[in-house]
Amino acid sequence: MKKAIIGVVVLLVLGGGGYFGWLQMNKSTPEFGEQKGESSFFSNDEPKFVELDLLTAPFVKGGKFVQYVVLVVILEVASDDGVDEVRAVIPRLRDAFVTDLHTLATMRNPEQKMLNMPRIKSRLLASARKVMRSDTVRAVLVQLAQ
Repeated sequence: MKKAIIGVVVLLVLGGGGYFGWLQMNKSTPEFGEQKGESSFFSNDEPKFVELDLLTAPFVKGGKFVQYVVLVVILEVASDDGVDEVRAVIPRLRDAFVTDLHTLATMRNPEQKMLNMPRIKSRLLASARKVMRSDTVRAVLVQLAQ
């Protein structure tokens, strides 16, 4: 009887973990109407850009490390004040971005051939907004470096 109860508990824990992982892997970018503060998001000002140093992301295939991918990350900011705010916290942003990129590498779909750029962009934007504690960063642009 004890073995049956332990077996049921183990199945529930594994099922819950699998469901959580599936939810995290299938997260997509926010819908158009879900943006907070749309009046500040859509401004008439010319956007400003802050380019970060190159970031490396591990590429894992079949549970094994294959190679590092070098990414160029550029943050779109609405104003000059936002540029100053972003430059003041660049070390914290880089740390959050590297953490997210390594987390995404471990949660990657094994059948996936390349990086999921929309997912990377949405995770990095969420991290930037969390570090900045505001919507100062309007978008994250990510490119593969050659």
